[in-house]
Amino acid sequence: MKYITTVRGLLKDTDEKQAQTAHDAAVDKLSPVGRPLGSIGHQAYLNPQNRRLFLAVDTWNNLEGLQKFLSDPNTAAGIGSLFDGQPDITVWIEAGWRSFSE
Repeated sequence: MKYITTVRGLLKDTDEKQAQTAHDAAVDKLSPVGRPLGSIGHQAYLNPQNRRLFLAVDTWNNLEGLQKFLSDPNTAAGIGSLFDGQPDITVWIEAGWRSFSE
C-alpha cells in the first residue's frame, strides 16, 4: 500500500531560482530523514500561471513512518521555511483502483 502527501503553498521567494535553491536544500536536508522512515519519492510542480504556487507530491510505503516524519518539528520547520504562510499538507492512501502512468 502506498501513501501520498501533497504540499501546496505560496513560495516565500519571489525569485524562482532562489526558491528552487531553497527547495533543493530542504530536500537534501529532509530526504535522509524521510527515506529510512519509508519515503520513496518526491516530485515538485509549479503552477504555469503563477510560478510561486507550489505543489509537491511525496510517496511513502508506510503510514507510521509518514506520520513520524510529519510530526517532527524539524520537518515542519524545513518545509515551512519555503513558504509565505503555512502550506496545506494532506495525506492520501492508494485506492487500489485502475491506474496508469508513463
